[in-house]
Amino acid sequence: MAPLPTLLLVLLFATAGHASSLPRAGCSVDVNRSKMPSPQPLLLKPGGSKDVHGFVTPDASGVISLSQNQQIIVACPGNIVQATKQPQAIASCVSGSTFSINGKSYNFTDLACKSKPKPSERIPVQSCGNRGQYKVVQLGFQVGSDFYTLIDACFDNRSYSTVYDHFTMVAEIGGKQNDSSRPKLLRGTFFSNIDMEYYYNRTTQVNTDTSLLGLISVTFFYMNSAPQWQTFNGGNWETMEKNVRSYAASNGTELEIYTGTHGITTLPSKTNYQTDLFLCIDGGNYIPVPKLFWKIVYKAITKAAVVFLGVNNPYIKNPGSDYYICKNVCPNITWIKWKPKSQKKGYSYCCEYADFVKSVADAPSLIVTSLLT
Repeated sequence: MAPLPTLLLVLLFATAGHASSLPRAGCSVDVNRSKMPSPQPLLLKPGGSKDVHGFVTPDASGVISLSQNQQIIVACPGNIVQATKQPQAIASCVSGSTFSINGKSYNFTDLACKSKPKPSERIPVQSCGNRGQYKVVQLGFQVGSDFYTLIDACFDNRSYSTVYDHFTMVAEIGGKQNDSSRPKLLRGTFFSNIDMEYYYNRTTQVNTDTSLLGLISVTFFYMNSAPQWQTFNGGNWETMEKNVRSYAASNGTELEIYTGTHGITTLPSKTNYQTDLFLCIDGGNYIPVPKLFWKIVYKAITKAAVVFLGVNNPYIKNPGSDYYICKNVCPNITWIKWKPKSQKKGYSYCCEYADFVKSVADAPSLIVTSLLT
């Protein structure tokens, strides 16, 4: 789950706004076949919304199409556009892959940043949680005086854990850039008092587990700021996330995605006592290892939703009712292709939103009228 700047650069080309077919005289860039600027700048719509829909992004086939003289903002937050030596520039489409900036022509590949655009965070005066006990954190990019929000998260700054995060998956997700590199994880000011790089380090995790349990266990995989077991992350959870992207692309529909956690994973100590797991136990217990991961997939236009849940514990066999917190409705979801009863891939199931929120009080409040089948 996020808030994680890891997703931010990927989202620039993994999500897409409206894109028209290529005009007779205009510009065309295929994000997977053409040579892209490297490091890639942000491509923004002048006057566009300050969220994912404000980005100039590919259509479902991976092509950015612009009409002749259409303008875009080329931005490099935290550094400069190498060709202009400025943090941002207005580029006008000439033709093909040629753009004009202040009357000078540039090939699209020349519009690279000096270094990768720097993600930012913003903490608005907003609260979340069923009692307003948590803070809202927004992740995105600061471009001049404008902040473009790509992810908003509900964050518990007492336990250093994310309650849930939210982002918009647009209909043209199929046009995403396939070879985007994974950026370095960033700590952000909400982790300013704790060394996240240290506590997510494999050796540290093994040492912490040994202190808690009196024995050594396997490591976790750092994914969207909440620790997941690597086998869980690469099993049913990964399959489900691919299925969600395929659903959005094949149905041409925009989805609101909320991802969160519930409970704390336990493992038996060497004296067979079930022990809560944390990544940090220095001066207190911080960064809890979630018992369950959940993902709400919400189609706002029809008010339909489904909740996917996964057991974040590769050692448990035949998980009981404390893991199955709502009635399984997976047989009704025709587009999910995982193996939910596989311990190796991670026990998983599906729920109705109304049933799910009975057990997860801090889940986001949504108007849901039907199951997203």
